[in-house]
Amino acid sequence: MKIISVYIKDINAKLISLVTSHISIVLAESALEIIPTELRNNHLIINYSRKVGKSVGEVFLDKSYHYSAMKEKNIDFIWKRGRPDLVHICLLSILPTPLFYKNMVDVYIHTIDNKVIFIGDQVRIPKSYRRFEGLMIKLYQEKEIKSDQKDYNKYLLKIEKNMTFDMLVDKIIKPDKIIGFSSTGILKDLKTIVNENIGTNNKKITFVIGGFQSGHFSQNIRERFHMTYSIANEQLEAHVVISRLVYECENRCFSFMV
Repeated sequence: MKIISVYIKDINAKLISLVTSHISIVLAESALEIIPTELRNNHLIINYSRKVGKSVGEVFLDKSYHYSAMKEKNIDFIWKRGRPDLVHICLLSILPTPLFYKNMVDVYIHTIDNKVIFIGDQVRIPKSYRRFEGLMIKLYQEKEIKSDQKDYNKYLLKIEKNMTFDMLVDKIIKPDKIIGFSSTGILKDLKTIVNENIGTNNKKITFVIGGFQSGHFSQNIRERFHMTYSIANEQLEAHVVISRLVYECENRCFSFMV
């Protein structure tokens, strides 16, 4: 009976994914980037890379260690850069959830330097940040990470360089509607937002959350949103918004279960 019950649940999940809105979550302008060219000759960056035993091209820009160099060079958008840990925290808020494991949401990481990381089905990432960092460095070097299982030909992680947000939206996701979340948006209850946009119409809905610690979306990204919402009176961190969004999406999608 237990096997039958599990089988029925799996069938229900597949049926839900066929009849409900197709959901994508994009972490946009994420503060994940290898040390940029303009900082690679900086003595502080060189000293740090020697200290950790890596080449400059194998180190992520991290405000915790590189802020002095970033400030000294006065790099563009300094307030939005150098927080690779935010991407890790956000992914840990999505990937272990039933919504992701039942293949009911696609996840994309768009970075501030216009790269896009594609997340494969049912991927698990390390909970330790250091191991996650090592995995991402490997991805940047090899462009694609596949499973060790011989019968699994799909990628686990894949990165595309020189891919803007517009290219991701227009060529890959092709959504019917894009909804952005920002503290400058219209204040509205998240449950209402989800229920109004996820239904049995089989439309493609993309939710966009900023993958940076401070500031707002660039104008070219804001202009792509059909609607921009704020879900609280105060500013929320990205992983909090994602956690609440995933919860409400699960409640909405699973409500269609028989």
